[in-house]
Amino acid sequence: MKKIVLLILLLISSANTYAQTIAETDLIGTWKVKKATAIKDADKPETKELVSGFQKATYTFNADHRFIFDTKSNSKMMLQLVKMFQKNQWIFDKKKKQIKVGFKKEGYSNITFIVKQDGKKIIFLIEDAQIEMLMKKA
Repeated sequence: MKKIVLLILLLISSANTYAQTIAETDLIGTWKVKKATAIKDADKPETKELVSGFQKATYTFNADHRFIFDTKSNSKMMLQLVKMFQKNQWIFDKKKKQIKVGFKKEGYSNITFIVKQDGKKIIFLIEDAQIEMLMKKA
């Protein structure tokens, strides 16, 4: 009887794990930020500027792996990011659940998003900036 209960629990947990898996095809499209939150140094002016700028941005992951970043923020820092992300490519590391953006020859090192799924919510964590963004497809 214990073996049957354990088997059922294993199947249920496997189904839940599978349901939480994010595929590369799920990421393709344009994303907007519903809410951006700083996890660290939230009161620093630079962090506030980044949170505001990322909050006003759109992130497009094209099927051909082109990445497009645009923001309605006019801050100097965000305009520099728009310029830096021009002609960038993206890759998805399914094991690490990371989207890496940049150039292949540089190891896609411009920005890394850790992708989390919490039920139907999709969250992108910008690891370097420690900013978490609740996302929605546009």
